[in-house]
Amino acid sequence: MRAEFYDAVATMLDAGLPLTEALSTLAESADDGRRRTQRALIRSLTRAVAEGDALHEAMSGAPGWFGPSEVAIVEAGQHRGELAAALRVLGERQARSNELAGKLAGVLAYPALVSLVGLGVVIFLSRGPLPRLVEVLSDAGIEPPALTRAVIAVGSGLAIWWPIALVLLVIGGAMPIVIARGMAGSGRNWPPIARKLVPGALRAGALARVAGELAAMGRCGVPLVEALRACAATCGGPITASLGRALDNAAKDVERGETLARSIEDRLWFNAEFRRLVAAAEAAGELEDMLERLADRESRRAGRLIDRLAALAEPGVILVLASVVGVVVMAAALPLVRLREVLG
Repeated sequence: MRAEFYDAVATMLDAGLPLTEALSTLAESADDGRRRTQRALIRSLTRAVAEGDALHEAMSGAPGWFGPSEVAIVEAGQHRGELAAALRVLGERQARSNELAGKLAGVLAYPALVSLVGLGVVIFLSRGPLPRLVEVLSDAGIEPPALTRAVIAVGSGLAIWWPIALVLLVIGGAMPIVIARGMAGSGRNWPPIARKLVPGALRAGALARVAGELAAMGRCGVPLVEALRACAATCGGPITASLGRALDNAAKDVERGETLARSIEDRLWFNAEFRRLVAAAEAAGELEDMLERLADRESRRAGRLIDRLAALAEPGVILVLASVVGVVVMAAALPLVRLREVLG
């Protein structure tokens, strides 16, 4: 949504429309259904701007939608008289971030869907056809195969206990977030071993976003210290919390007169190559260009890692599903074979 918002407002500003008219036009063009919340947000921005607030002031009143780095870029663009250009930069960065997130979500959705189908097959057969086969064998005085009994037990257990399993999954997913927030409040990081377990695609995507935002804010005239703190404020998740602390510490060092290359000390986020390139760019006065190139490179790396994950996940999931289906088919076929042997 934010990418569309930035691009639409920038296009209307370039066409000569005043900001208030651009925002009101955008609100009117929103659908009545799924974009109702978005339309209400845009209308609140329109009212705030019409009452005399700057756009960045109106955006800062909706922190759930707009991050500190976005507000800083818009503020700098307004001060320089280049609001449309600043909004266009934000739209491009947001679209790129959404593309990576959507790509990763698509890769993860496929295994989840196939797993649900496999579990559904097991539950269906264990609650219907297989118990009937076992009953026929029992009536004929034939011992049901152990595999058939095991599949029925697993399927029946899943059918009965799935709410508890779902709750356990939710708790397991929420625990890292709770622990990360507690550690963030105490200023501590995850142990190095745990931090190294973070998938490379997520790490590269977060670093690409930060580098891109720093480059965009630098081009818009935002001081480096403020840019670092704005980026740090957007890194509050369980994976990026340590990155946020590294950026906040870097802002303190830069404020004391240190260079950016010497300030980014977290080796798990900023490797030697990254720091060396930043140092060379600072010496040449081309920091924003280098950060933009680094953002593009990390974004491409994240895309390659996601493609690699997809290439490994698809055959792996197919193999697992084939194994599950094979076991279920065997569990259904063995009672028939045994019954045929007795009847024959």
